[in-house]
Amino acid sequence: MWKAVLPPPQTPKNREDRLKAFAGVFQTVALSVFGVGILTPLLTSPASLTVRQAAARGLAALFLEVISVVFLLYIAYPTDSSKEAANGPV
Repeated sequence: MWKAVLPPPQTPKNREDRLKAFAGVFQTVALSVFGVGILTPLLTSPASLTVRQAAARGLAALFLEVISVVFLLYIAYPTDSSKEAANGPV
């Protein structure tokens, strides 16, 4: 019964796909913050955007982008020596 309820064991490929998905979500939100928070006010009414607001929105987008890069850092890529051991000499 527990096999039907519990998820299957996570493989390295599953973990890599999930980390890439989370990184993609944070990158999309960062681009949205930049586009909606900075670009749209600049194109519609530049007087409504102050330097302080633009800096805060830019830092928020940068922070979200850093989070996405941190997720990508947790992906374990094989080293060159392990590729040769698995595939033979190239």
